[in-house]
Amino acid sequence: MQSCNYHFLIHFNSSFCCSIAPVRLPRSDSFSATTHSDEVASHVFKSDTFLRVAMTLLPITAAIVYQMDALWQLQVRNLYAGLASTIFHIFYFLQFYIHLECHSKTVTHMYTYIYHLIIWLFKTGGNVIYFIYHHREQNTFYQCVFAFRALQDTLFISSICIYKIRSYEPMICVQHKALFSVISRLEVILAILVPIFAQEDLVKRTVANISLFILYDFFSVYYHLFTLRLKWALWLFVVFITISVVNEWLYFVNHQWRICDQISMGLEFLAECSCCLVIVWQFKSKLNPTTTEA
Repeated sequence: MQSCNYHFLIHFNSSFCCSIAPVRLPRSDSFSATTHSDEVASHVFKSDTFLRVAMTLLPITAAIVYQMDALWQLQVRNLYAGLASTIFHIFYFLQFYIHLECHSKTVTHMYTYIYHLIIWLFKTGGNVIYFIYHHREQNTFYQCVFAFRALQDTLFISSICIYKIRSYEPMICVQHKALFSVISRLEVILAILVPIFAQEDLVKRTVANISLFILYDFFSVYYHLFTLRLKWALWLFVVFITISVVNEWLYFVNHQWRICDQISMGLEFLAECSCCLVIVWQFKSKLNPTTTEA
């Protein structure tokens, strides 16, 4: 009898443990699946030479094109803000996902400093040139915007550089599919914008609206992993950029509505600030990863 009871207890305990185990597994499995997918994405990125080179060159190209468009506007003195910089501007924000790795950590840090310094020099140079242009045109509002934009770019690039030096890892991954999706959308937008930019009486001051719209869709994929402050930054990002685009098109309809032009320009700057906050806040330490909210 005691032997039967003993076997019954063993069977009951084993059955009870088996019935309880699935209750704890989903969270553990989801966490391990997320970690595994991040590791796979990082491995794919580091093993793909083409993707690494593209992600390294595109942010620098965007900064160079931005300065070239600023020089063009300063010399020609039309109201052209730059079709090329409008298209390439999205890649400026993707500098957070570059990987400059060498055998020596000191050399890696040096390359990282130089890389972000180059981007900062060209981007700040473009902001200064635009500031000079609007100073000649006596546009005080736009002078203030580009002065604050130079400060914003300095803080953004410095933060990315510091996080890279400290080996912080971005939560958002840039893979082949995402990069090709961005390029394909830019091609569609290019086909729409060329006739608009070809107009001689065009007044175009905003640069980042198109890239920010694409970035919002790109960031929203990771919304379920964002912390509360990241979600707030993303929603502010969406509100600012939407109102900015609406006012920009109102100004296209009637160039006499100067207030719409100023609202569009100011809110585009605020949208860029929100976008930069999303990018900076999504970094996490390897040693102390942040807990994400569902």
